[in-house]
Amino acid sequence: MGFTVKDFSDLLRLLREHQEWREQLRALILTEELLRLPAEFRAFRDEIFEAFRRETEARFQALAEAQRRTDERLGRLEEALGALAEAQRRTEERVEQLAEA
Repeated sequence: MGFTVKDFSDLLRLLREHQEWREQLRALILTEELLRLPAEFRAFRDEIFEAFRRETEARFQALAEAQRRTDERLGRLEEALGALAEAQRRTEERVEQLAEA
């Protein structure tokens, strides 16, 4: 396929029209290190995302466990409070019985 480039604008237009030319030019101009950079960045991003996901999940599990323990303690406190209220009621009844006697 023959073509001519009259000026820089022609070159840019041709490169926009032919993606395969851009890829070949990119391979000639950029170093292997720069060409690998997008894939390496994606791998790094995925690794960081996975580490963040694991850490977040671990923290939520720890929070859920702390909430479960808090709920258990609250349940025991409610039971103890109920027992204290019942003991108070019985004490008041005895005091009334003693006062009547």
